[in-house]
Amino acid sequence: MKFKGEEMKKTSINKKLFYSINCLIILVIFFIWIINTLILRRYYFLEKKQSLVKIFDTINTYCTSENVNANLEQKLETLDSSKNIDIVIRNGMDVTIYTTSKDFSRNRMLFPNNEGAEFKEESIEDKFKSGENYGIEVLSDARLEKDFINLFGKLDNGYLVFIRSPIESIEESVSISNRFLIFIGLLSIVISSICAFIISRHLTRPLTELDTIAQKMSNLDFSQKYTVTTRDEIGTLGISINRLSDNLEKTIQDLKETNMELEKDIEETSKISEMRSQFVSDVSHELKTPIALIQGYAEGLVDNVISSDEDKKYYAEVILDEANKMSELTKDLLDLSKLEYGKNELHIEEFDITEMVQTFLKKNDILFTEKDISVDFQPEKELLVSGDVFRIEQVLTNYITNAIKNVDENKKIKVSITEKDNLVRVGVFNTGVQLSDEDRMRIWKRFYKLDISRSREQGGTGLGLSVVKAIMTQHHTACGVDNVDGGVEFWFELEKSK
Repeated sequence: MKFKGEEMKKTSINKKLFYSINCLIILVIFFIWIINTLILRRYYFLEKKQSLVKIFDTINTYCTSENVNANLEQKLETLDSSKNIDIVIRNGMDVTIYTTSKDFSRNRMLFPNNEGAEFKEESIEDKFKSGENYGIEVLSDARLEKDFINLFGKLDNGYLVFIRSPIESIEESVSISNRFLIFIGLLSIVISSICAFIISRHLTRPLTELDTIAQKMSNLDFSQKYTVTTRDEIGTLGISINRLSDNLEKTIQDLKETNMELEKDIEETSKISEMRSQFVSDVSHELKTPIALIQGYAEGLVDNVISSDEDKKYYAEVILDEANKMSELTKDLLDLSKLEYGKNELHIEEFDITEMVQTFLKKNDILFTEKDISVDFQPEKELLVSGDVFRIEQVLTNYITNAIKNVDENKKIKVSITEKDNLVRVGVFNTGVQLSDEDRMRIWKRFYKLDISRSREQGGTGLGLSVVKAIMTQHHTACGVDNVDGGVEFWFELEKSK
């Protein structure tokens, strides 16, 4: 499944931030240049007007109504040199009191409306602002081919004053300012690019790390955690990512455990169902013969096909014997099913295997005497092992029973106990016919009997060795059979007690 935008070309946030900062700086510089070009000239012109007004006020203070200040010329020269202006002061009789330039005092620009007119008070006052004793306007000097900003004023003592300042300085200042701004702008872009690169790398490094962690989380890898070094939004995001990672890991682990338990339950249910089916199948198969015998002999008794008490007794004994066999078979099948499907828990404890074998053989001594079988067991020392005492005795019983059934005319049984590393092996030998390789593999299966013709005479269900295999499997140790000189030896192993 692909999410929206996954197929789009991936752009690093580092580059986005780098480009964004640079574009912002370029826009700011461009905006300043536009303002400088469009507004600075007007602002500078306004400032120049105010400067001329201040100069006019200063000159007005230098002069009085009765006489001209003695230091007027020196003060006016100072103003002229410091402010880059031209000044003409005249009295009402067209007499020049002071001028910074004779050419300027004779300039026809003083008479824009009437070149032949005299420099009269009436013509000057026409240029004044309403309610003010001065006026300002921009005029061109044809001879110098320059524009000037001009102030016409009347001092308090009645003198007329004319002040002018070249506009060229304004244009030049704007041009210089723009060139300097471009130079500073380019330098700022270079410096800002370096700073933007460093800042963007610094700011995006934790985001890149968080992105890597998130990608690993999407692949169910929760091994990497974010190291929180700041208390800002990124630090808070890192804490949230770490908490999310821990919660997801725990949730997935819980889901896995739940799934495993569910699988075990399903497997257990399947085993129980299989065990039931197997049990019914085995019982149905093995009970056919004893049921048929019981049915046949019972019908004979009911139909009174026999007359002698001795024959009736025989019929009843057969029925009772087959019923006992059926009971034993059912019991063995139930026990084997529980062992094979883990329904019978072991009670592991420490015990002396030598003592167990010795006690077991002593209890069955009468059986060996009846069968005229000689049993050889030579206990050497105490050997402590770990296991379920009841189940190990059951294994020993099946081995001895099997040995008694299959011993030949030599009638010898030998029980041995040997040690190897951390294991103790118990062997049960009987003289008799050795087993083929096929029989050695198949005797551990249910109902497998070597000699079917003798099985009914000797009894047994064919489950004894299957029970042994199941018990030793639960103990996680081995059991087996070997052909040895003169007969066959069955064995099982147990772990030494620690």
